[in-house]
Amino acid sequence: MHNMIRIIGICILVGAAFVLPAPLSAQSLGGAGAADLSLGDVCQIAGGAVALGFGIWHFAVPALYRWWSYVPDAPETLVAAVDATNFFFSFSLSLIGVTNIVMPLITDASQPVSKYWLWASVVLWTSRVVYQLVKPQGSHNPALQWGMTAAFMLTDALMIVSALDATF
Repeated sequence: MHNMIRIIGICILVGAAFVLPAPLSAQSLGGAGAADLSLGDVCQIAGGAVALGFGIWHFAVPALYRWWSYVPDAPETLVAAVDATNFFFSFSLSLIGVTNIVMPLITDASQPVSKYWLWASVVLWTSRVVYQLVKPQGSHNPALQWGMTAAFMLTDALMIVSALDATF
């Protein structure tokens, strides 16, 4: 059942990534089909791709790390609750990633909705960086700990560049 839920979630995400309203880009209406993307747009799409990757990866985390083995006597309701929390976290992070990929293609970054979304993404990723620095995950393996920190900082930097580009 756990794998079925994850597979359904991944299928929904992949399908959503390909459902784009026409025209593909509000910025490229007059071009020969090529998107006219700014540095901020490219950073937003790259940051969105990283977030989507984290979201999809998180669908597999419980099975990859067999977290159930750490709590063998846990009640089934607790296992179900943690599974649900992970599923909705994974799904939410994937939707955030897809939204950051799609937004530059359907709206101009200078529009208020785009700016608010970008700055919300900055707050999200800056919070994740701070949390990782204060309470590091992966501390059992320094390469993992600092790799995660670097990945979160890179994603945050991409979102900051994108938000600043849209704002100024």
